[in-house]
Amino acid sequence: MTHKLDPLFRPKSVAFIGGSNLKPTLQYHDDLGFDGQTYVVNHKYPELFGHTCHASIEDLPKAPDLAFVAIRREAAVQAIEALRVRGCKAVICNAAGFAEMGADGQDIQRRLEDAAGDMVMLGPNSIGLANFLQPMSAMMDQFGVQAPDKGIAIVSQGGGFLCDAVFCDRSLDLTHIVGCGNQAITGIETCAEYLLDDPQVTCVGIAFEGLKNISGLRRAAVKALRLGKPIVAIKFGKSEVGAQVAASHTASMTGADAAWQAIFDRLGIISTQSESEFFETLKLINSGQIPKGRRVMVTAVSGVMSVMLADHLSAAGFEMPQPTGDRVAKLKSVLPPIATPCNPQDVTMAAWNNLDQQTAIYNALLDEGFDTAILVQNYPREGMWDIAEYEAQLDAMAAACEGRDVAGIQLAPMVDCFPDHARDHTARKGMAAMQGLEECISALSHTVWWNERRSALLAEGLGNLETGYDAPATGTRRDEAEAKSLITAAGVSVPELQVSTPENAPAAATELGFPVALKALDPRLLHKTEVGAVRIGLRSADEVAEAAAKMASDMAVNCPDIPLTHVLIETMAPDVVAEILASVTFDPSVGPVMMIAGGGIEAEMWNDSTMLAAPFTRPEIARALNRLTTAKKIAGWRGRPAGDRDALLDQLEALAAFALSSKAEEIEINPILVGQSGAVAVDAVLKLAEQPERTT
Repeated sequence: MTHKLDPLFRPKSVAFIGGSNLKPTLQYHDDLGFDGQTYVVNHKYPELFGHTCHASIEDLPKAPDLAFVAIRREAAVQAIEALRVRGCKAVICNAAGFAEMGADGQDIQRRLEDAAGDMVMLGPNSIGLANFLQPMSAMMDQFGVQAPDKGIAIVSQGGGFLCDAVFCDRSLDLTHIVGCGNQAITGIETCAEYLLDDPQVTCVGIAFEGLKNISGLRRAAVKALRLGKPIVAIKFGKSEVGAQVAASHTASMTGADAAWQAIFDRLGIISTQSESEFFETLKLINSGQIPKGRRVMVTAVSGVMSVMLADHLSAAGFEMPQPTGDRVAKLKSVLPPIATPCNPQDVTMAAWNNLDQQTAIYNALLDEGFDTAILVQNYPREGMWDIAEYEAQLDAMAAACEGRDVAGIQLAPMVDCFPDHARDHTARKGMAAMQGLEECISALSHTVWWNERRSALLAEGLGNLETGYDAPATGTRRDEAEAKSLITAAGVSVPELQVSTPENAPAAATELGFPVALKALDPRLLHKTEVGAVRIGLRSADEVAEAAAKMASDMAVNCPDIPLTHVLIETMAPDVVAEILASVTFDPSVGPVMMIAGGGIEAEMWNDSTMLAAPFTRPEIARALNRLTTAKKIAGWRGRPAGDRDALLDQLEALAAFALSSKAEEIEINPILVGQSGAVAVDAVLKLAEQPERTT
């Protein structure tokens, strides 16, 4: 064994510590056919379920590679410490009642971690794992016996999700199922990275509420991209993003799972929203029928069914090119007279069960050049129509797809109208057997996205994706003038400005040149507009003096604890095309995230925002900007003047670099005014720890 996780996944000996609760565990272990040494530890019984018992861990003939511990939590801590002392290399702690139980549980979980020391450990609260490639199970129940040549590894935080994976009637070829429980020591990302190296694993699915090691997820994602093996994720219990920065616009605009979606996107991890979508996406990947692009051909013997699928494909951004040129004449020559050449193609019941005719039709259609060919049909229940007639349609499509660079799919829009023998027949013919209309469209979209995303990330270079980011120190809020001084030094453009007392503001404004903006200056003022602490478009010294007086009276009412002692005077930006909000914060779950939104002070009302995870490269920032509706305005909407996109990207790139290099806890610019020429940051909120002075 060369990898630290080998004793967990490929042990040569396994010890089970428990009592009568081990019956299903040992039965499943025996059923799967483990060919190594199996030990049982129980001091009460000489034998359990056909296995001789050893009275204690110390009485074992040798230290096991792996131990499965299924006893109460206090005894489990003692047993795991004894296993470590004995020389055991890996342990699965099935016992519950640890950190998931609150403060008391957290204390005993810390003692468990100390007891395990440098051992690999799943759990506590782990249902266990099964390896179907080198048969071995240490699971708290029966999860079926499989023997795939290749397939899907699923790593889940909860055991119930693994039950669903084996219970569902979807023909999932599983190589490994792993329950990580509380992830006290060995996490989901660590197991995923290990499993990607197995040549018989085609893809890895991860299902979790939270991860403790986001750097480990980055490493696993980079390995997946290099190997061409997608990671498919489903995230439960999405935590609130930016909870530690609740005062800023950023905190109020980010959704519950925005940061997780950003890190998945940045790392090329497919994100799914339901179990069925998760399973069908993994199944499509494992079939090898991953589309190279978005050109789809659809055929059925039902016009309604094919048109229904076409509607969904179109809404998901797929193209359905129509037959052209000689193909139209060729199709007419092989289609029944009542059929019209088109895509989707209704071959009609006149061609039903005619293998040669349907093969000729599909060949003529595929000559147009497609990335995906989909045959749509729901199968009848047993005892109704002849199943062989349905399989004949599949045989014709498979024959037409053979030798072509096209992803072949048979889709049953109704999940429960695709019996297992028909799915097996489809797989033997080299096509993907997909169940559920929405699930199939989602899976197609995910795999096409993954192909495109992987190509872009490989071209960018994967090295910087593995970079880890430490949490910034708790910062103090800086006033706007200090914040702008710091970001200006980092390359962010700001208007010409002066700091003044309210009394000297008219003179300072005259020196800058009109028109100007006048703002109250205090680090406690986060949303100046709401309290009357901003005036814009002032065109004379008298207007500035009047605005300063009115500002002082408004603030005395709206925020009496913040007196107007200093003001910031700035020149106004000309020819404004659009306003952009940009921020960088540190999310405790995924690390640094950058939000870009349209609308300036009205950003929350327009809800036009997107988020990206570090590293913040210019191509990634540009890609995120393209997701905004405001990007159309910057490009010149309906003949209006275009904004300076390059200048905006310069600003965003400099802001992101400053946030990471300074380890700012939070920085928000709202807005960046995008002009026809240039872009300037006109407001800034910054939380930054005091930087230590350099010594010579």
